[in-house]
Amino acid sequence: MSTDSTTVVIIIGGGLGGLALAQLLLQNSSSIKVLVFERDKDENSREQGYCIGLDSMGLDVLTQIRVLDNLLRDESDAVYTLSFFRLVNKYLQKIIDFNAKDNKLVDREDLRQALLTNIDVQWNKRFISYKIDDDGVEAYFEDGTSVRGTILIGCDGTKSIVRTQLIPEFQRNDLRIINIGGTAEQNASLKKIQELTKQSLVRVFGKQGHTLLILPYRQSWIWALSWPEKETHEETNITSLTIIEKARQYFNNDEIIRLIESSSPSTCIGPYRLYSAACLRQNPFPNNSRVTLLGDAAHPMTTHAGKGANTAFADAFDLANLILNPSSSTLSEYEQKMFKRGFTAVQMSLFSTNMIHSIGWRASFRNCIFFIMRYTRVLINLISIPFRFYKKKPD
Repeated sequence: MSTDSTTVVIIIGGGLGGLALAQLLLQNSSSIKVLVFERDKDENSREQGYCIGLDSMGLDVLTQIRVLDNLLRDESDAVYTLSFFRLVNKYLQKIIDFNAKDNKLVDREDLRQALLTNIDVQWNKRFISYKIDDDGVEAYFEDGTSVRGTILIGCDGTKSIVRTQLIPEFQRNDLRIINIGGTAEQNASLKKIQELTKQSLVRVFGKQGHTLLILPYRQSWIWALSWPEKETHEETNITSLTIIEKARQYFNNDEIIRLIESSSPSTCIGPYRLYSAACLRQNPFPNNSRVTLLGDAAHPMTTHAGKGANTAFADAFDLANLILNPSSSTLSEYEQKMFKRGFTAVQMSLFSTNMIHSIGWRASFRNCIFFIMRYTRVLINLISIPFRFYKKKPD
């Protein structure tokens, strides 16, 4: 990247990661030109999902983006703080709680709208290829146009076209798991669900690898049902009645059935298949001086560890620092750091996905481990009571 002329950054993809990168660049430099290209016809042409979980890594980045100050303030209704990740069985009996460490849920659409502030996204621009020469990189689009820049960043998601050209051998693996989500208004008659979801994200283990995620948000419950595929392309035959029947067959719990029944079909997202990168041990990025990747384009992963958006924001932060201070590090150093962080998250996500969809003896072993963990905690707490009492006793 040139340090003595205007740097033109081409961002392919107007998702959360690409927009975070654009904001970090624009708020810290008036001399960098940022061009964002998005395949969607406009900002409202595609469903963006419900909300995303933010851990400390993601929050540390977002709090440095000035246009998000109002959105992320404590009193904002777009942000919800979690206290626990809670695992329960199909009878809605608690198995174990994990401290959520004040992870937050943020409305995905509200976050995207805030990140779009002052960003002149060029919509309906389908990227098809790039060409590198001595002076820069040229991006080509389906409508016959092209644009020239200093560096091109692929932020175009799990099916990245940029990645296909940059790393042709890179593959996404079909995990043969189907996922569908929906929302329902919170209902006081669903007493167990209401109690379990107080400031908690709840994972319900059903039969034969079926699992249900329930989380509270504003006045609604968001749910996501997923299961291992039994028939080829099973997702093509899913209807609302099919989902209700699955709730009956694999959970057989009245409150879960009523939760699914009360969901409006218009709020449902999916069904869709889950894909993931393999757990690579070696950095696949080719040390290209003009083109690199960010977020899901670089390390596609499942949603089950809540790492996707957070690693994308961390990628955006590191890449912005490199572009703003080109003498401080190199693109290959960014890619090595991004690779280690991203593929650690891929591994964690795959482990979580396989664990929650376990079948047979693996599911029994999983439940046994959680049982041991739970009662080990109880035993430790009982043993520590006299020591806590002794410490409080006055001299």
